[in-house]
Amino acid sequence: MLILLCLILSVFFTKPAFASNTSGLHLTQTSDINSAYSIINSSGGDWGWATIVIRTDQLEKNMWQEFMDNCRKYHIIPIIRISTRMENNAWVRPTFTDIDNLSNFLNSLNWPSTPQYITLFNEINHGQEWGGEVDIKNFVDTAIYATDKFKSLNPNFFILTPGLDLAAPEQPNKFKNFINVYNEIKLYKPEYFNIFDGLATHFYPQNSKKDFNSELRYFKKDIPIFITETGWKHERPYTCQAAATFTLNILRSYSVNPQVKAITPFIYNYPYPPFEPFSWVDKDEKLLPDFQIIVDEPKTKNTPLQTTNLAYQRIHLPILMFSEKEYQGQIFLKNTGQSIWGEIPFCLKPLASTNITLDPLCTDNTLIFPGQTKIFSFKFKIDSTNLFAKSYIAWEKVGPIEITPLTSNSVIYRPKTGLKQQFLDFIRKITKKLIK
Repeated sequence: MLILLCLILSVFFTKPAFASNTSGLHLTQTSDINSAYSIINSSGGDWGWATIVIRTDQLEKNMWQEFMDNCRKYHIIPIIRISTRMENNAWVRPTFTDIDNLSNFLNSLNWPSTPQYITLFNEINHGQEWGGEVDIKNFVDTAIYATDKFKSLNPNFFILTPGLDLAAPEQPNKFKNFINVYNEIKLYKPEYFNIFDGLATHFYPQNSKKDFNSELRYFKKDIPIFITETGWKHERPYTCQAAATFTLNILRSYSVNPQVKAITPFIYNYPYPPFEPFSWVDKDEKLLPDFQIIVDEPKTKNTPLQTTNLAYQRIHLPILMFSEKEYQGQIFLKNTGQSIWGEIPFCLKPLASTNITLDPLCTDNTLIFPGQTKIFSFKFKIDSTNLFAKSYIAWEKVGPIEITPLTSNSVIYRPKTGLKQQFLDFIRKITKKLIK
């Protein structure tokens, strides 16, 4: 009782608020994002983190693109932990072909932000995690190949180490102590310690007091740190209230370290053996009430980089246009980037033209998600003071779209391209009306 009282008092007398937005959760399946986001980004938080495992037997494009789209919609930065599949109660040891399939698949997805975070496998100092037997040299060769492969496909992949079990004993073939793991790597291929962009680490103070500071001596001192697993079991002798309080104290203690970028406690939704004592929700997928203290903890905002790209599809202009008369056109642009147009300011300035005045292309309050097309209406006018110059309609990243005079000295213009598409659109409209 005295220990529990001290824990409760520590929550009320510790300065509340994460110094940086490290807030996150470790998810079980892609659908978890639809409820977990409100916990991750609670109490003032924005663009928190989610760690999730992808398996070689679960490379379903629609499912994973939907997950990425939901991360974008809910402002979550994903950390994807690559894995293989379970066989004979162990994770199958990955082949280079597995690496190729995983990297190509993940590169085919439209991620919500840049960089794209990948962590290589899990606790490889457990034999069960590496085909049934610890083999550090084989893992190192695989990790070096994987890092090269991901980076060759996309330099925006941000590669994290596997999180090791810092409490594992030295038991040949089954377990290997993490210090012996690093010492073996140092003798075998010391370049391993320089290939990673960040350190993924697991911290379970219930099992061991060792944290990432025990690992940093092997890596660059300023390497970014991602605590992709942490937490406290809510089972005897610890109540759920005690476990939630301990977990909150972990988050508070490590979020003040500027080197720590994300903390994703294990595990949000797994109320069944063997991880039921770690689950934040019950079998009805309701948040355990004691974890509300973490939801209520004040959080801050991240501002991740998002690329904004577009694809020009077509333009509608009048078939004939007279100089000094204002006209209206329409242009079709597809969102091919990471950002949501309208959620962030989106406005394309017209490029200078010798004889055309032109409106900018700006979004209104409508949100245009990646993959969607926006029809922009605009006004323009041809200046009669310079009729013989070549005339272009163009904006940043769009155009030039040429319009030409009917004759060399004509004041009447026509689009140089796009008439065929406009004619087809006209036929479609007429056909629809006739069908109705």
